[in-house]
Amino acid sequence: MKSLRRFLDEACAEVPDKTFLEESGKLWTYDACARLTDAVAAEYRALGLKAGDRLALSLPTGSTHLFAWLAAAKLGVIACPLHTELAPRELQRALAHLQPHAWIADAERLSRVDKACRPRLVIDVDDSNSHTTTNLTAAAATVAWSDLAASTRVLDGVDEPDPQHVSDILTTSGTTGAPKSAQLSGRMAVLTGEAFAWWLKLTRDDRLFTCLPLSHINARYYSTLGAVAARASLSLAPKFSASRFWTHVSESGATVCNAIGAMLKMLLERPATPQERAHRLRLIYAAPALGDPAHREFEARSGARLVIGYGLTESTFGFIQPLDETRDVASLGLPRRHPDPRWNAEVRLVDHEIQLKNDATFEGYFNDPVATRDAFDAGWLKTGDLARCDSRGVYFFAGRKKLLIRRRGENLTPGEVEAVLELHPAVLEAAVIGVPSPLGEDDVRAYVVLAPGAAVSDTELTAFCVEHLAGFKVPTQWRTLASLPRTPTQRIAYHELPR
Repeated sequence: MKSLRRFLDEACAEVPDKTFLEESGKLWTYDACARLTDAVAAEYRALGLKAGDRLALSLPTGSTHLFAWLAAAKLGVIACPLHTELAPRELQRALAHLQPHAWIADAERLSRVDKACRPRLVIDVDDSNSHTTTNLTAAAATVAWSDLAASTRVLDGVDEPDPQHVSDILTTSGTTGAPKSAQLSGRMAVLTGEAFAWWLKLTRDDRLFTCLPLSHINARYYSTLGAVAARASLSLAPKFSASRFWTHVSESGATVCNAIGAMLKMLLERPATPQERAHRLRLIYAAPALGDPAHREFEARSGARLVIGYGLTESTFGFIQPLDETRDVASLGLPRRHPDPRWNAEVRLVDHEIQLKNDATFEGYFNDPVATRDAFDAGWLKTGDLARCDSRGVYFFAGRKKLLIRRRGENLTPGEVEAVLELHPAVLEAAVIGVPSPLGEDDVRAYVVLAPGAAVSDTELTAFCVEHLAGFKVPTQWRTLASLPRTPTQRIAYHELPR
């Protein structure tokens, strides 16, 4: 099994002059990618970073994030991307949990965290107040990203990272209320890239477009590493804009795009225009399924084939609708496989719960052995999602077993929102659930019980949450109750909350 470094180096050596990345009209070849990531990796080493160290990344989707991550992979440094919308309290908590050896961020994110809570090395992409340090063991220092990116250092004398070792730590959500940090190996990264290129029949002539966060598995392993596996090109946009989406796609020259269901719903709600077909897209990979009428309407309007898949941060081999067989557009499709049958990929349903066993499965949650143990059943990953399988072997999503809320392509748990609400002096206790959204996925509804004699408006509570939570976690619906329903063991009975 090859490491992520060798996976990238082989592609760069094979097609050095081919465009690897397009961003806002600027192009990088595969050779430019190789030289830049080698130089940045060498700079990381000069700063004292080594294989197994953790590097936090608070960066939007873009070339800086991409090259900072790939350079870390070449050295065996573990990349830990953090969502750019994290509020100061959340960001500080994430850094305290991960204890990174270094942190790459812009000035705005740096300002959200007290200096005493930052790692000893900060790499500032805005180059503000930066000075160069030569050793990570020295006192806390700030270094300019531009110095690293302009380096001509050569990466030599560094052992190839072990593909079995952790390459990335991606933040996900569990059922306990606290976000969990999934540890992903280099092997998982490479297998996912190879398989994604195979599932979608990507070729060197393809260009993949994504506006999804590079802090997520989709843009990271499917779009980016899928492009590398196919020797194709990648186009990045910093975020999704319904009004600009088709313009971005057209200007990028993309032939394949990755999306989430909510994005497609937003696009369908806009009036049809000729611009929806003024592009080169042939495929759009998305999840979750839109349902038959919306799926077919989107294909008719866009002229691109919509392919639905199912995967997790913890395991990228779930299901996908096949390209070369009759499909049910409302389904998850068939179990995913790797093009090399020697790599294991199994699926089973246990009491309707989807359970997966494959070689593209995570290595457990960082610093959380209890959650890691609970995630598996004799080697089978328990997804917490429910499905049914018909006589043809086609799978259909049937709901979530876990108490997860899915909003704007993000997973969140009630507990993390409830904990913030209960910090408000007027709130005695709170319960949070997801309710169906017109755009697909969920809206966040909060139920609050006020402290005796207290009064607070929905507007005040919303403002409080905006201050302490990422935007996608802020409730949009509010209910005030005299008390919360309870189970006999005094847990909140979520299923009894008034809908």
